[in-house]
Amino acid sequence: MNIEITAVTQAKVTINGQALAREYAESILLPLMVAAQGKNSPAILKVAQAFATAGLSLKAVPAANGAYQTHLAEQAQLDARRKAEAEADYQRCRVPTAQEIAEKKAKRLREAQAVREHAERIRSQMGR
Repeated sequence: MNIEITAVTQAKVTINGQALAREYAESILLPLMVAAQGKNSPAILKVAQAFATAGLSLKAVPAANGAYQTHLAEQAQLDARRKAEAEADYQRCRVPTAQEIAEKKAKRLREAQAVREHAERIRSQMGR
């Protein structure tokens, strides 16, 4: 079933080319369309997604609303996991630039020089 929802206003909505009252579409047509799908969860989700994407309320069918919200949460979780994996792959495969290598080497040299100076101060205090 292909649902085409266009021209959504406060009072009217056009569904598959037929102008309907928004309240009728939300409170009567949505439950009928969901009931027509039976226990076919993907089809119910498709109906709920069409209505939600158009900005219509899903309050008339709590089961469809819950399924749609669960679907959105799963999609967000999947996107976050994919983003984290992509970032981890990027960090794992990243090649440091010449500038970064030079900065790291300079930092190591500064730290080594500070250690040598500290050791020299201790030796001079001990009289060696």
